[in-house]
Amino acid sequence: MSDITTILRKELNLIGKDLVKSIKNELANQRHIATGKLANTTNHKVDVSQTEGNLLISSKAKYWRAVNDGTKPHSPPFEDIMQWMDDKGIAYSDEAEKKQIANAIIRRIEIEGTPTKGSFSRTGATFRRGYLNRSVGSKKQSITRRLQKVIGEQIKVEFNKVIKKANQDG
Repeated sequence: MSDITTILRKELNLIGKDLVKSIKNELANQRHIATGKLANTTNHKVDVSQTEGNLLISSKAKYWRAVNDGTKPHSPPFEDIMQWMDDKGIAYSDEAEKKQIANAIIRRIEIEGTPTKGSFSRTGATFRRGYLNRSVGSKKQSITRRLQKVIGEQIKVEFNKVIKKANQDG
């Protein structure tokens, strides 16, 4: 493997670690942590060949898009909302009150979708959508500059090796 692919793999790995950390922080800032599955299973994978480099950010949580984009009005399953309330630590005095709160949440989701307007005041979060855009999109230019600099420097090194060898042979 050439020096360029080794350096690209290393840089993409560092960038991937930074992006995953940023995504997890933004999930926490937007108060999206309930079970922790989305944050805990968000990871990165780097694949570099002689012709290209790829960085993939993924999660085992299939609901990532709903958290990122929100949802249209729908009726979520009652038991899922009951479990979500426990995961989020939503307080209630007894089972009857828990069911009342769950029904109220379901009614809001049926009307507003997610996130609901009330989720902003309840969580204190400024943003409740776009965790990916806020965490990854904000770094796009710095990532581009970083890769251009590192790869550009290595191309210069490789080019100078070729010139030096040509001068020795010529």
